[in-house]
Amino acid sequence: MTLPDWLSVVDEGLKALGVTAVSVEDFSYSGLPDPLPYTYIPGCGEWTPDHIAQALEQFEATKRAVDESGQAPPLEPEVVEAVMQCLGWMRHAVGRPGFGVTDFGSLG
Repeated sequence: MTLPDWLSVVDEGLKALGVTAVSVEDFSYSGLPDPLPYTYIPGCGEWTPDHIAQALEQFEATKRAVDESGQAPPLEPEVVEAVMQCLGWMRHAVGRPGFGVTDFGSLG
């Protein structure tokens, strides 16, 4: 599986858990944060503090619903691990007011 394919799988895992405020796939296709100029490589993506707060709220709402129903979305263990890693990044950032998550990467 290529990196872009894997990132879309992780995004589907996030969506299955109710998280739509952030996307790991966007890390590969976005430009550098302002005021830096556009460049094709490296790709760069950013989750702002507001997006992170919203994503964590979405996850917690889904978690409460799963706890009440006992019905968790069927996800492969690797996807669960990747989603939990993303949640860890977000929790780390939210613990530092004003911080977000930025990723630099290359699809080459």
